Amino acid sequence: MHLPNRMLAGATLLVAATCAQAAPCSNLDPARWLLGQWVAESGDRRVLETWREVSAATFEGSGVTSARADATVVDGEDLRLVAMLDAVFYVAKVAHNPYPVAFRMTVCEASRLVFENPTHDFPRRLEYTMQPDGRLEVAVSDGAEQGFKLMFRRPDRT
Repeated sequence: MHLPNRMLAGATLLVAATCAQAAPCSNLDPARWLLGQWVAESGDRRVLETWREVSAATFEGSGVTSARADATVVDGEDLRLVAMLDAVFYVAKVAHNPYPVAFRMTVCEASRLVFENPTHDFPRRLEYTMQPDGRLEVAVSDGAEQGFKLMFRRPDRT
């Protein structure tokens, strides 16, 4: 084998390995179980998170926090999952940030999605985990010990 052929073979293997590694988190298929409505209730607050498929490359979502007593909206955010450039990004637009904040999907397992942005102040990590009983745990953290968790269920389930 000549040197150029060896280089071509090595480059082909590198590209194949990179594509094989990137493929699972490069589209929205692993996140399909997230679609629909989810509700979390804790103390005097109720959080409703909703996701819908807009296209093969975009899921739109919203998160609305309201008072349980009278349903007054306390906070809200516009959410998107966008597949682009061989990656998936979770993009959140919240009132207290002038610009949307993007988190790259770093883990995409059958029942767990992790999104990270190590340069953001808080949060830096969002972890969505489907529990065996059908509930959805969302961990919002700085990637270390600071953060909180929400336990969601489908609205029609107790």
